[in-house]
Amino acid sequence: MLRTLRLPLQLVGVIFFVALFGSYFSPESVRFFYTISFVFKELLGLLLPLIIVSFIMSGVLSLKRGAPLILLVLVACIFLSNFIITALSYFFVRLALPIAECPIVIEALHMQDIITPYINFSIPNPFNPGYMLLLGAGLGTFFSVYRVPVVEKTVNKLKKIVEVILLRFFIPFLPLYIFGYLLEIKYRGILGSLFQHYGHAIALILTLQAVYMISYFVIAKVSFKKGWQAFKNALPSYLTAVSTISSTATIPVTVECAKKNTGNEPLAQMSIPLMANIHLMGAGINIPILSMATMILFKCAVPDPMTYLVFIVYFCTSMFAVTGIPGAGIFVMMPLLITTFGFSPIMISVLTTLYLLMDATSAGANVMGDGALIIIVNRILKKLNLTDQEPEAKPIQNAYTDSTS
Repeated sequence: MLRTLRLPLQLVGVIFFVALFGSYFSPESVRFFYTISFVFKELLGLLLPLIIVSFIMSGVLSLKRGAPLILLVLVACIFLSNFIITALSYFFVRLALPIAECPIVIEALHMQDIITPYINFSIPNPFNPGYMLLLGAGLGTFFSVYRVPVVEKTVNKLKKIVEVILLRFFIPFLPLYIFGYLLEIKYRGILGSLFQHYGHAIALILTLQAVYMISYFVIAKVSFKKGWQAFKNALPSYLTAVSTISSTATIPVTVECAKKNTGNEPLAQMSIPLMANIHLMGAGINIPILSMATMILFKCAVPDPMTYLVFIVYFCTSMFAVTGIPGAGIFVMMPLLITTFGFSPIMISVLTTLYLLMDATSAGANVMGDGALIIIVNRILKKLNLTDQEPEAKPIQNAYTDSTS
């Protein structure tokens, strides 16, 4: 638990340090740390295509485990569930956040040449992130049907290499990456106003999570009384996920809760480990709302429905790629946020900080979503007369405990 809490605590420390002492840094010092953040961002961008392809292919290839028909129903339900919650997030942002009221301090965010990095360069990346997502999903699907052991072995090895690079060379330096950009924002004199702006977004996230979690169980049980009881049965998994900031670490507890709510132990043993990796209700709320709150602050606008629809498709596909790495959801989404929504490095750094700080609520919402969805899947399987099949009950486990899924 202390290990999983380390990164969020470090980020909180960075924010308070910059808020209290950022004004005492000289322009040269600010420029130095800003340069480190800039170089970090460029190197991470170079690695992102490998992250997307290797993680998505590995995730799709792992779906061959289990009874095929049950697995097909399960994956379809997961994709639909991710799609619905991401779409609802857009609806509630349009309904609840003051889009037309653009803060006056936004002018300071767009001021040019205040602080520039000592080294100013751009690493060309010829790979379109949308194409990489489709490539990873397409190749993963093809090789899950026409199995080639050497391909699967190579993809898994590549994913492990990327994990090691991220876990040893990028994740430990995330606080420093955030520090440079926040220091530059503090130098502009708008750090306090910047984070004050996100109060409405954070309140919306917490409210939507609570309402959606309860509603999900009520819909799953087609009864408020039974749904409320199922919700209470699943609460131990929520508390465990919030305390560990990981839905994968919560798998044993979530399985027990699912068994209690469905009475289908084989399904719970096969489905929950899979859901913990790719059914991310919390991310479907946190990332879109924080992203659009960032767009409101920096651009005084939100994406139009068609642009957001494209984002949803890519977002739901990318959910197959976020396992095993703390904050992986935001890492995989970075190129899409840049190309689809036009995010700048400062926007990415602010969004990354807030997303990682709210990881505990995301993990808690993830496991509650899993607990509700498995009830729906169990009902569908009963109607299809598939509950007599005994799916393979081998948990799909990650090499590392993650804080995103």
